[in-house]
Order: sequence, then C-alpha cells, then structure tokens
Amino acid sequence: MGRRAGRRWRWWRCRLWRCWCCMGGRREGGKRLAEVHHELRVAGQHGAVRLDVDLAFSAPWTVIFGPSGSGKSTLLRAMCGLLPGLEVRFRRRESGVWSDVAALPVHERGIAYAAQGAAVFPHLSVQENVGFALRSRGLRDAVAVDEAVELFVLGGVLERRPRELSGGEQQRVSLARAFAVPGAKLILLDEPFTGVDRRMRDGMLERMRERSERLGVPVVSVTHDVEEALRLEAEVVRLEAGRVMARGAARNVLYEERERMREVIG
Repeated sequence: MGRRAGRRWRWWRCRLWRCWCCMGGRREGGKRLAEVHHELRVAGQHGAVRLDVDLAFSAPWTVIFGPSGSGKSTLLRAMCGLLPGLEVRFRRRESGVWSDVAALPVHERGIAYAAQGAAVFPHLSVQENVGFALRSRGLRDAVAVDEAVELFVLGGVLERRPRELSGGEQQRVSLARAFAVPGAKLILLDEPFTGVDRRMRDGMLERMRERSERLGVPVVSVTHDVEEALRLEAEVVRLEAGRVMARGAARNVLYEERERMREVIG
C-alpha cells in the first residue's frame, strides 16, 4: 500500500471508528460489549433480609442465583414496584435514552412477570389465561397467544381449567402468559421451572432464549438450580444475604457450587 493510500485508509478508519463509538460500541479483549439496558439499586429491610444491591443489566438473559432467603424474589418484586417500603432506583435505557421506571405505576412499567408458583386464574381456560394480558387491554393478537402456546407445549390442553392440569402444566401456563404480554420491555421469571420435568425444561429453555432474543426483550430469572443456570449460558448474579457476592459467566460464578454438588453426590 502506497503512502497516499495508507493515509487515506487511516482517515477512513478514524471516521468509521468514531461512527461506531457514537452508536455505543465498546470493546474489551477484542469483543464488543452489550449496552446496559436496565440499572437497579435496591436498599432496605424486607422480612429477615436486608438488601444492598446495585446492578447494571446488559446481557439478554441474567440469572439471579442464590439460596433461599437471599433476596432473589424480593429483587424481582422491587422491579415490578410491589415493595414500596424499600429504597428502589430502577432505570431503563431505550435508543440511548434513560427513563425512570421506578417513577411509573406498576401497570405502566412494561414488565411481564411470572411470580413464583403457578399463578393462574382458576375460572379461566388455559387459552384464556395465556391471553389474559391482551384481553385486559382490549387487544387481540392471536399470533402472540399461538406462539406462547407453542413455546410452552400447551396445544393439547387449551380448553382445560387449571384444576384439570398438573402442577407442571399450570407452571407452563403462567410462563406462557408472561411471554404473551403485549409491549413487554422486560420479562421477570421467579423460579420458572418449579414442577416442570427436566426434559421439558431443557427444551423450553432454548426456545425461550431464542424468542426473547428475537423480540429484543431481556429476561431476568431467579433460580437456585445450578444446572438450569449453566444450561442457559447466561450472565449470573450470585446473591447471598441480600448482597451481590459475584457476577459473570455461569461457568465461572458457579464453579465452586458445581464442585461442591459433585462432592456431595460422589
């Protein structure tokens, strides 16, 4: 390459680099890092646990991992605006602009939430349960309901009432309803696979991840199951006694826990 051509290339490279930076690109170790999409600060006493958590979410899927009583479910409920007694700072970034989610009422936060345990309406059929969020807003979106039904393998039980379902099927209905919420900007899942057999869970995990990434909607889930967190290959936040003890790739954060389980199992 001649001297003049070399100068021309350096000039264009600088222009391209500036444009890329303006679009929010960052690199670490040669890899582009994802932008932060939510920031959360929670402090205060709730029950037996005192929370002091400061998190920035950038991964498409984040798993909050920890033992019972560590504050995992409390964090999700704080994001939803269900715990007014706590000090909560919760912000969302969209198209480079930050907004104060904590200042919004619960129903305007753009959050789809599947609470711990199968929270279903006993008087509604499976299909009516899955499409509840749409109907409550006066909307009709058969495609969203159909996709959620297919995602969670509920096609054979659409006309049944919850009392006719197993615990695992009720849990899948609760998850399907969350994934069918119109205009959701964040999906929160609290122990989403309680009562779901492992084979069914493993198939759903991959489909759930693909769908959330296709829609561009980040997911934050809670679990105490090491295998579940590892299968997702998600970012993991390890919580103990209301504090963040570690965060990063699942294989790194959960290494010690996985080795401890292997020793117990033998």
